[in-house]
This record gives sequence, structure tokens and C-alpha cells, in this order.
Amino acid sequence: MIALVRVTIRRTVGDRRVLALATVLPLLLILVTGLLAGSPKEPVGLVNPSPRLLELVHHTQGIRVRIEPDRAALTDDILRGRVVAGLVGLAAARGSLRVDFIAQSATTDAVQARTDVVALLDLIAAEGASTHFTDTVLAHTHTPAPLSPFSYVAPADLVLFMGITVLVLSSGLVESRRLGILRRLTAAPVRQGSIVAAHVMSLLCLAAAQSVGLLVLGRILFGVHWGDPLAVGAVVTLLALGLSGASVLIGLWARTQEQAIGTAVVIGIAAGMLGGCVYPLDVVDSTVRSVGHAVPQAWAMDAFIKLIYHHAGFTAVLPEVGALAAFAVVLCALSTRLSTRLITQPQG
Repeated sequence: MIALVRVTIRRTVGDRRVLALATVLPLLLILVTGLLAGSPKEPVGLVNPSPRLLELVHHTQGIRVRIEPDRAALTDDILRGRVVAGLVGLAAARGSLRVDFIAQSATTDAVQARTDVVALLDLIAAEGASTHFTDTVLAHTHTPAPLSPFSYVAPADLVLFMGITVLVLSSGLVESRRLGILRRLTAAPVRQGSIVAAHVMSLLCLAAAQSVGLLVLGRILFGVHWGDPLAVGAVVTLLALGLSGASVLIGLWARTQEQAIGTAVVIGIAAGMLGGCVYPLDVVDSTVRSVGHAVPQAWAMDAFIKLIYHHAGFTAVLPEVGALAAFAVVLCALSTRLSTRLITQPQG
């Protein structure tokens, strides 16, 4: 069993096409998609803005604003990174304008926001109104780091390309059948289930290497905070296990490597689209969302959204972990059961 795992891994690592599919393409797609999505400029929070200031803001390009109910809500949003800075309108005599500019620190975005606000106040002053401007700097408070613009595309591409890569590796099982390696193994004192287990184990090792690489690079290069490591590990492992079972099924069914690869790519992309790797499932209707959860990718994406966007812990993703475990058990059990009948069939 260990020898079969070693041979499968060595053969896969030696294939540059697989290495490109597992590493280079996901990184390029994460980079391009994230850059196209852009890093949206955080808005400036406004509390009790004057009608004239609000009018100027809406007619000025490059300034995004968010109306806040009160100073406390504005302060909370600044500390949590939802707005880059804030402007509070203060009581003033008729014909005059008093505002207090609030920021946590002199970041580049905060300095730019202050410059934009001062420019607008200068326009109001030029119209004859008296303006008074004050600065307030908030004390540093530990808050969750702002989300990276790659926070969705990084897990989406990880899930998408893990699915495609693991399924494409089904071609190795077809090649082993074509060469008669598996028939010779069945003649040896080796249980049929051990052969399938060895193939699944080799796929798990390769999926682990791919996912760990993308997780680390996503954190270092793209600033993605993945969340609870235990929960992330459980999600990735169970997803890889379920995909490995599906890969074995394709390898048992396909008659040629080309057929296995073509089928794997189609299934991998279709499942990725249904599972929310191309677009978030919360933007589609409930029917499409329900159909999407017929594939494990959707449950993995649900878990990553909870972990990354909601800073959830392991217990919060137990429903998704349970669903992924169910996929893994069913697909691996089905592949083991079918292997007894199909693994020794000659290839055409």
C-alpha cells in the first residue's frame, strides 16, 4: 500500500501539467480576479452632515460616504475598519459650519480622506459660509483586521482548483488499469479495499500539499485571514477526502486517460460553479442555492465564508463539516464497493 502511494505521488509530481494546474493557475487566477475586483476605497462616515456638504460629496468623484446614525456608531465603524475616517457635524450658528474629523491613525487613506474633506470645506467657505474644523484621534483599540480584497477569490479558487486537480488525477488510476498494474496487485495477497485506500491516500497527500501551499501563499501574498486553523484543516481535509472518492469513481469508469481528464474538468468546473466558486450563492435564488448544495464545494465555501467574513469558530462550521464528512463517507464507500467489479476490467 505504501509503495503504491509512493509511486502515484512520484508520477504525479513528475507531471508538469499537473503541477501547473495545482499551483500556478490558482495563484494567477487569485491575483487577476482580486485585482479586477479591486481594493475598494473605504468610505468616510458622516454624522449630521449639512445639506450643502452632502450635496458636494455626492457630486465629487473619488469620495465614498456612509451615513452613520450617531458618533458612537461612527467610532465603532472606524475601529473595525468599515470606514476609513469620519466627519461629525457640530452645532453652529446660522451661516456657519462646525465639523469634527475623526480618525484612528494617520494612515494613507485617512490622510487622503482628511485632504478631501478640507477641500470641500474650502469650497463651502468660498461660498461665504464660516467653517470651523477640528481633529480627533481615537485611541488604538484591538479590532479584527480589515478584510483583504482577495478574501473571497482565494478560498473560491482553492476549492475550485482542488476539485479540478484531484478529479484530473483519476487519469492515473486509468493508466494503472491499462498497464495491468492493478490486476497484478489483485493477484497478490492484498485486499481490494487496500488498493483503493492507497489511491485515496495518495490523492489526499497531493491535495494536502496543494491546499497548504495555497493557504500559506494566500496569507502571505494576499493577506487573507483564513480563521480558526482547526476548522480550516477539517474543511480542507474532508473536502479532499470526498473529492478523492469521486476521483476514484471517475478512474474506475473511464476507459482512457483522455476520457478521465475531460470528464474531470467538466465535473470540476460545473461543481465549482454550482458550489459558489465563481459567484457567491447568496446572490442567486433559493432554488439555485439548494441545487448548489448537492456538491461538496458549496459546503466548503459556506464554511470559509463563516470563518473569514464572520470570524466564526469551529463549532459554528459543524453543519458544513458534517455535510463534508457525509460526502466523504458516501463517495469513498461507493468507490470501494465498485472497485471489486471494475478495477480489473481491461481497458479499450
